[in-house]
Parts: sequence; C-alpha cells; structure tokens
Amino acid sequence: MRYSYLLGMVRKHQPRAILEVGTWNGRRALEMLMASPDSKYYGFDLFEDASRDTDEEEKNVKPHYTLRSVKAYLDGFDVELHKGNTRETLAKFDKPVDFVWLDGGHSVETIRSDWDNVRRCLLPGAVVLFDDYYIDIDTEKFGCNAVVRDLKHEVIDLADPVSGGGWVKIVRVFP
Repeated sequence: MRYSYLLGMVRKHQPRAILEVGTWNGRRALEMLMASPDSKYYGFDLFEDASRDTDEEEKNVKPHYTLRSVKAYLDGFDVELHKGNTRETLAKFDKPVDFVWLDGGHSVETIRSDWDNVRRCLLPGAVVLFDDYYIDIDTEKFGCNAVVRDLKHEVIDLADPVSGGGWVKIVRVFP
C-alpha cells in the first residue's frame, strides 16, 4: 500500500536522478524507472555481500540477490549499482540527486549514516522519502523514527502490517 505513494511521487516529480538505498532485488527500482523512464538511477545494496551477521544486525528477513542479477533485471535503463556497506559506499558517492528512497538497513545507526551521507548530494527541492517508520514497534534500535524526529517531516498516512505485529509507514523529509 505504501509503495503506491512512492511511485506516485516519482510519476509526479519525474526526477533526473533517483538514489535508492536498499535496491534488494531491483523490483522497486524497476517500478520507479518505469514511472520516470528518463531518470538516472543510483542503487546501493549489500547484494551478495550480505550475510547472516548483517541480516541479524539490520533485522533483514529477505533473501539476497546478486548485483549481476539485479543489473540484468534493470537492463535498458540508465542504472549505476553500488555493492557494499552503505557506510562506505555512500560516503564516497558525490553525484547530485533530486529523488531519494531510503530503504536499506533497519538499524537506527545505519539509517542515520545513510541520511548523513545522502543529504550532501541533494539538489534544491529534492524529494526525500524514508521507509521503515514503525507504529506499535519498539523504535529505539530499529526504524527511521529516531532519525527523522528532529527533521522537518511528514508521516504518510498509508501503512502496511509488519510480520509479528505493528505497522510500517513512509516519511517524507523536507531537507
């Protein structure tokens, strides 16, 4: 349900450069690129470098995909994929972007690091969306709640259930 908002924002804004943290299998990237086919896409993920340890640290429950398979899935679009821990890969990234979808690791530390690294690249008027704003779930260690708390933001009133209880929403941040 919440992804309908994300794709609507991409369609509305037709960004020149989309940055997604948490490319995973490429499905959301493909949906965004189909909604804005002239966009340049920058995707960041661990891909095959993910492990049981990183899954535990970030509360990831999804299977892993290789960079090669995702690149093939996104063939035909202007795509640049970055494999590795975003604390390192995003720190080196310096290209301007006007649309950001932050949906990578779930720990507060990783989300804060991703935000600190991404905001350096934002063009004026950039659209910034965070996933993993939790309702009825402890947000001390996981989710973006603590990161966006002191930022000008809007919690989007669309929610999806979380396995095991609670809800997850998207937040739009106004940098």
